Amino acid sequence: MKKKVIILGSGIAATTVAFFLQDKCDVTIVTKGALSDNNSALAQGGVAAAVGPNDTAQAHYEDTLTAGAQLNDPDASQILVNEGAEIIRELIKMGVPFDRLGDGSIDYGMEGAHHHPRILHAGGDQTGKYVLEFLQRKLSSKVKIEANTTAVEIFPEDNKAKILVIANKQFRTIEADFLVIATGGIGQLFPVTSNDKTITGDGIALAKRAGAELADMEFIQFHPTLLNKPGSSLLISEAVRGDGARLVNKSGEYFMADVHPDKDLAPRFVVAREITNQFLKGEEVFLDISTVQNFRARFPYISRSLDKAWIDSTLIPVKPGAHFFMGGVKTDLNARTTLGNIYAVGEVARTGVHGANRLASNSLLEGLVFARRAAQDIIARPQKDENYQTEKQEPTIYKQNLPTLEELKNRAWESIGIIRRPEKIREFLAWLEEFDDSVPNANRIDFEISNLILISKEIARAALARPVSIGAHYIEEEND
Repeated sequence: MKKKVIILGSGIAATTVAFFLQDKCDVTIVTKGALSDNNSALAQGGVAAAVGPNDTAQAHYEDTLTAGAQLNDPDASQILVNEGAEIIRELIKMGVPFDRLGDGSIDYGMEGAHHHPRILHAGGDQTGKYVLEFLQRKLSSKVKIEANTTAVEIFPEDNKAKILVIANKQFRTIEADFLVIATGGIGQLFPVTSNDKTITGDGIALAKRAGAELADMEFIQFHPTLLNKPGSSLLISEAVRGDGARLVNKSGEYFMADVHPDKDLAPRFVVAREITNQFLKGEEVFLDISTVQNFRARFPYISRSLDKAWIDSTLIPVKPGAHFFMGGVKTDLNARTTLGNIYAVGEVARTGVHGANRLASNSLLEGLVFARRAAQDIIARPQKDENYQTEKQEPTIYKQNLPTLEELKNRAWESIGIIRRPEKIREFLAWLEEFDDSVPNANRIDFEISNLILISKEIARAALARPVSIGAHYIEEEND
């Protein structure tokens, strides 16, 4: 009998695990939305890999550690750059349609904190969507898909994993040999984010309640350039700045010129913080794309989105927003969590490859590399139990004391956003203690809010525990 594996999530990491397991295991993907509801489908910038001419994995490794303020796990980072190059070469051979130059060679782009053009794109600014859909098409009919199904609790056992899920207002528990959590990050904790609407930290909260160890919870990357228009979550890819766009304020000042040697391509936390400082001075900030050649051809998705937003100028109004979570469920080099039969891959996992700040375009690569490692590890492990059950459940449903999602987002932005102040963080923690972060609850909004409350507490405590600014964690000195 084949090992049974349940994968929570539908992005690049989840799909890659399923791809490598599908012929040897009984695989089920459980996702609370549709297969396209994930951050991978929104990833514009590309995937970084040292596969181009005159580039090396060692150079990619050094850039990764420099961006991460040397807090990266060195072994995990070596795996990322070496096995990452190997996987990207395999995807090229498989036919992933990465963008090419007129002579047929791969068109490698440049992004912030890289010192070599090593970013592969597909569809211009739709890399995540192209790679994800390519891999999803490679999944056989043997892979079961349970969409619009939310995992609300997990129960680690000696020889299996047990998961409580809800679909169509009906609870049931399902069992498997192994559970892989691939539910993404925490972007919807903040009022401004590039993340998909479904990204509410569910997997991290589930793992924590089950007893898994978390790590690096203070490190949140805020992308510098989201479209500054009410209700918009459009990210203006760093690749636009890589192609020559510059950040200016409403006074026309090219302010990054004096902030960092890499100017507009400085590490993201540097750029996001300086834009925040501009706002605090009463300025507005724009991305000047007038010097970008063939902008509409290079960035078709962004161009279409700007058209829909009625932005027809070469000055695009921008603001920072929550983008990527470097912390999460602590894993080993094979994506195992501290709970025996449970794995974590993708943004939900803290593999250690990002340190204090993720290097641009290393996220898709991380998902690919450690998803394959998780699959290989699952295949190699013995099967200990062949008795699986699926049972209907009637858990106790109760009304929780919760804030509104809008109030939680606004307070999180003020307290654990780009610029942090110890006194505000403590006030935030005291406020959070008024609310209930337990489960289960049949109301999806309440479930997501309770998850975000749990995660907010972990982030706030981690931020206070690191009183010195480093990487994406910027905390002001304590007032006397």
